[in-house]
Amino acid sequence: MKYGRFINLLLTLLRVGLGVFFLFTALQKVAHMNEMVDFLTRSRILPAFFSFPMACIGLAMEIVVAVCLLSKRSYRGATVWGVVMCGTFLLLYFQAWMRGLELSCNCLGSMHEITNYPFDTGMRLLLLGAMLLLFWDSRRPAPTFMKLRKYEFEDF
Repeated sequence: MKYGRFINLLLTLLRVGLGVFFLFTALQKVAHMNEMVDFLTRSRILPAFFSFPMACIGLAMEIVVAVCLLSKRSYRGATVWGVVMCGTFLLLYFQAWMRGLELSCNCLGSMHEITNYPFDTGMRLLLLGAMLLLFWDSRRPAPTFMKLRKYEFEDF
């Protein structure tokens, strides 16, 4: 039984840690929204006029996932959106690496020029793995602390 409590403690720490991380990076991106728009424009995946709406959608997703992870409200939905968000970021960086683009980003807590694509892609892969672990955790049944009684109303 102690093993299960230890695993639950680690998963709780991971959930809260990722919630704080996403909230911190989202607040940082709000302060430097133009850098996020420039990043999306320079990645040349969509036409330039889609950059601002995509940046707003990504920022909103990050805030919603952070708040849901911290409050454990809509936990399963937050983990699904977190997996989608992390997978999208991973694909965005991987395709930029394969195309040889020189990008800078305001992500993972700091503004920096991307010079080491394998490292940055690996960090996003770890983030995706952590979100997949939380998605697995959200699929487990929650423990009940009350004994449920079954009432039969056939005699009435």
